[in-house]
Amino acid sequence: MEGNDDARGPILEWTADMSVGNETLDSDHKAFFEIARLLYDSLVDGQEQGLIIASTLLILEEYVDGHFLREEKALKAVGFTQFAEHHHKHRKFQARVRAISETYQSGTKSAANDLPDLVIKWLTHHILNEDMQYKRWIRDSAVDPRPLAFLAAEAAG
Repeated sequence: MEGNDDARGPILEWTADMSVGNETLDSDHKAFFEIARLLYDSLVDGQEQGLIIASTLLILEEYVDGHFLREEKALKAVGFTQFAEHHHKHRKFQARVRAISETYQSGTKSAANDLPDLVIKWLTHHILNEDMQYKRWIRDSAVDPRPLAFLAAEAAG
């Protein structure tokens, strides 16, 4: 894992121990870390890059919507017994990201400051604690491999 000396703390990267045993879901998780890094880099040293941050927030929302739909469809397909709890945790995080994005878009630019750490901490905890619970359940055939943009549009509709 790679650290950063900034006061915000380390930006972690996806590691092999975070693998849920499915290449598509692992790729989604890796992308979340990259989005968090892009947000972090855009906020470093107070040099706010508004357009990049606003665009990255929209990308993050799309990834959240699409990935959660992909994962939940797979969990339903395999009859994951803890689906309701997993779904609830997804909705709570989705609402937090959306609220931060809306606050940022409405002019409170500081709303994005803690988002990289929030995403990394939530994602790391969620993968290592929640997603690992379905690792033995997941089958490649249950996972929709389409690009997240398609799934995000489906989630919105």
